[in-house]
Order: sequence, then C-alpha cells, then structure tokens
Amino acid sequence: MRLVLTSHQFFPDHAGGTEVLTLAVAHEMRRRGHEVEICTASPTAEELPADARFDRYEHEGVPVHRYRRDIRPAATASDCVDDTYRRWFASFLRKSAPDLVHFFHLGNLSASAIDAAVDAGIPTVMTPTDYWLICPTCQLRLPDGSNCPGPDRDGLNCIRHAIADTQPAAVTAALGLVPDRVLSLLVRSADAGAFGDRPSARKLGDLSRRPGFLRARMNRLDRVVAPTRLMQTQLVANGLDTGRVVLSRYGIRPVPPVPHVPDPSGRLRIGFIGTLSEHKGAHVLIAAVRGLPPDLPLELRIHGRPDFDPAYHRRLLAIAAGDPRVRWCGTFPNVEIARVFSELDVLVVPSTWYENTPLVIYSAQAAGCPVIATDLGGMSEAVEHGRNGLLFPAGDSALLARHLERVARDRELLGRLAAGAIPPKTDAEYVDGLLRIYGEVRDEARTERRDSRCDA
Repeated sequence: MRLVLTSHQFFPDHAGGTEVLTLAVAHEMRRRGHEVEICTASPTAEELPADARFDRYEHEGVPVHRYRRDIRPAATASDCVDDTYRRWFASFLRKSAPDLVHFFHLGNLSASAIDAAVDAGIPTVMTPTDYWLICPTCQLRLPDGSNCPGPDRDGLNCIRHAIADTQPAAVTAALGLVPDRVLSLLVRSADAGAFGDRPSARKLGDLSRRPGFLRARMNRLDRVVAPTRLMQTQLVANGLDTGRVVLSRYGIRPVPPVPHVPDPSGRLRIGFIGTLSEHKGAHVLIAAVRGLPPDLPLELRIHGRPDFDPAYHRRLLAIAAGDPRVRWCGTFPNVEIARVFSELDVLVVPSTWYENTPLVIYSAQAAGCPVIATDLGGMSEAVEHGRNGLLFPAGDSALLARHLERVARDRELLGRLAAGAIPPKTDAEYVDGLLRIYGEVRDEARTERRDSRCDA
C-alpha cells in the first residue's frame, strides 16, 4: 500500500510529540512493506516564488516533502485555505497516486489539503494530536489560562481571544464592552471590504469563518482517529459526525529496558520532560518544589529547550530563584528515554491545558515510573489516582507539593505506584489498529465507487 502522512512540522528541525508519532508510524509501515512519504512544512519569512517553496529530503530513510510556507504578515495563509499548498498537494497526489492519506496535523499546510485528497477520490484518515481542528491556538485555552469549550457559532470568542493576545489591555477592555451582535456586524463589514484589504480585516474574516469551514472539512474525512475519550468528545461537541470518529490510543516504540538506579543519597528525583512553554506548566512544578521544606531530600530535573520560549524560561529562572534543588538538564535524544527514566523516581506532568495524552506519560509507564499529573482529561485517562500515579487540579502547586512530600517520605507508596504502571500499546499494536481502519475506509470507498457505477 502507498501511504502519504502529513505533519505540521518535522525532523530534523522539530521533534515534538506529533513528529515522533508520525515518524514511528512511517517506520512501522515501511517495516511491513508499505511505501510511505511524508508531507510537512517549515514556515519562513523569505520572499520565494511559489515553485521554490517546495523541496524534498530524507529523514531516517523516509522521503519528506517540505513546504516552506510564507509567514510574512501580508502573506500569512489561514488555517482554512492556502492556494499555493492546495495546488501543489493536488499535483503531488496525482503523481504519487497513494492508496490513502493519513493527516496527523495540518497546521502550516491548511485544511485545503483535505479537499485535494477527497476530490481526488483518495481515502482519508486523520489523527488529531491537538485541538487544531477546533481551536486557532490548538489548545482550547482562554487568555486568562482557563479552558475553553470551543468556538461559538460565529467564532466571535476566537476573535476576542486573538485581540486579547495581540492588542494592548485597553483595546481588549474596550472590546469587552462591545455586544456580540455589534462585533458580528463589524466582521461582516470587514468581509464585505468596508475596511479595505488590511491584514487585520482579513484576519477577522478568517477567524469568523474558521469554525464552519473546518467543521465541514473534518466531516469530509473518512475517519478521525481520536487518541483519547476527551478528544473524541470535544470533536463531536464541535460538529464532527459521530460515525466518523473512532478511539485508538497512541502506541510508543519499545526500547530496551534500563533497570531503575536508586539514588545513593536517598533523594527523590523528580522529572519534567517537555516543552518549556507556559501551557506545559513547568512553573507550577517549580513553585511546588520551592514550597517544600529545604531539608527534604529531593532534586528536580527539568528536561527541555531553554531557547524555545526565552521569556518563559526567564520566568522559570526567577521562580526557581537559584534553588540548588532545581537542575536544568536540556534535551536528550528519544533513544535515551529509558536511561533518563531509570534515573528518575517520579515524573510530573503539570500541564494547564487539555493535554491530548502526552507520549511522555506512556513512556513513563513503559519504564515503570510513577506519574503525578494534572487532573484534566487526556492525562487523567492514562493516570489513575492511587494506582499508577497521583492527580492534582490544574495549577494547584500547593497540592502538588503535598503529593511530592508524600512520596518523598513514603517510598513504599512510590513502589506501589510503580508496580501499578499500565503498559502502553507498542507502535506495532497501534499500527495494527490503523491498518484495520485503513482497510475499512478503502472497502467503503470501493463500495461507493461500485454503487455509483450501478446508479449511472
């Protein structure tokens, strides 16, 4: 079978969870004899002609087709339609003639890729690795950090959010006095050209149209493979037909186990592994550690790129205030993850948003490492309080501190939580499930073609 996979960004420049998952699926499919190509993007501000925005390279033997998307303010493509990419992708599909397209993410590529595949008669599957299909920020978080149920009918709450994120507080406050019916009229006026061809006016229209456009596109997909019950519920609540969505939790690539190495001094070694960005909640964890008694033997190891969000990293340094218990460990290659977990006693996942089950939780469970996580859907589906870890309310550093002190003083509890680890799926088991789904949608496509010929 010939397969095309997509990701919003990819190795070697990007190595997040979506990229890891996409590459793992590509490798396992290739191991089974399937042909796989990956389409991805790399935003750039370079002034390039349309035909120079596409290049090709290989990563670990997998062909990768890259779109160097224009991100200059005057040429920013919306999530909905990017004509440059749509034309290229349609041409690529004609030449490649895949049996199926599996979208893992369409950020930077646009939802017009769905139209190109469906219009070409190619079966389509999508695994949403975040909330991009629903939310322009992908996180379903409001400017104050609270969680959002999704866009309202005209996407007006998305417009208010975008203005709060980009404009001075006075502008945001003034907008808060504007009723929805008036804001809706302003948006329609902008769409009608009342404010000229200003980028800000186009952005208003894009945000207003986005919910309806993406709702229609996700209902053109043959299947949406939700990795959590939370994702499944959110997509259906925001317009996805229930018959199109199936639940299939992620799998991870097995790595040779590394025995746990106890700390000779008896310190509790706490780990954070992830992006150093506000929504990942490292500040909550550091504040919790800072609130623990200074004579409690522990060490916090933070694994993440300090240059990902320099302002946030400076904030973390300020919260840590030079505490010697906080170590900044940088990143590590994914092949080293078993060794990293062998030197940790507990992993903390303090995200403040609806994490779509971070793969690091599955890796921790595979290594038998207890997890203390935020009690939000996605994470709480993988961590059962008192069995394989502990849960705490989002942002509650005080309760997190009490959990940490409890496991630091009660190593028998820590051992019971480690023994309760639930082994995750392997990537091979995950691909088994995908192939069953692929078979179903290809059978349905053949049936539809046969029926259409009979009707003709």
